[in-house]
Amino acid sequence: MLSGDILVEQGIHVVDICNWVLQSHPLKASGSGGRKVRSDQGDAWDHYSVTFHYPDDVHVTFSSTQFLKGWWDVCERFFGSRGTSESHYTGGVKIMGEEPWDAFPGAAQPQGGQFSATGAFTAALKDADPEKHKAFIESITSGKFHNQAAQGAESALTAILARTAAYKGEPVTWEKLLRSNEKWDAKLDLEKISHG
Repeated sequence: MLSGDILVEQGIHVVDICNWVLQSHPLKASGSGGRKVRSDQGDAWDHYSVTFHYPDDVHVTFSSTQFLKGWWDVCERFFGSRGTSESHYTGGVKIMGEEPWDAFPGAAQPQGGQFSATGAFTAALKDADPEKHKAFIESITSGKFHNQAAQGAESALTAILARTAAYKGEPVTWEKLLRSNEKWDAKLDLEKISHG
């Protein structure tokens, strides 16, 4: 697997939010998955199920499928003693519980397969990109530059931790991942690519 697989290429965005919310990275991960439905070229898996173990005995479950048919949604849910937060890429962002809050009251909930068929975002994600662009430009014009390289590296390592645990079929700790000297060689001849 040289592409990163669906967990590192796409699931990383969910993993990134978990690290941000918990202000940490997991201490270890265990997981499983495989390739059961996809019949396209390559060896990318089409499903994952991972448990992340964060500090303070906080556990996060992650699941992902890429079957191309049926329901489509990307969502993060955090459960606490006073309520639950929920954010959908193509639906609402809200808190349910003692102090309810809804960023998009009346927003349509995700429609199965609609995004994957049309590529059209609604609600939260539609508004996120313009806000990110605005914050990026303001960081440049104000001189208060955003340097999120460390968080990006931490998110990538978290996704790789999960993928490694699933591939190996055993728990993998953060320390073990960082000490690993595993290398994946794409066996690409860059001379042929650049001059071809």
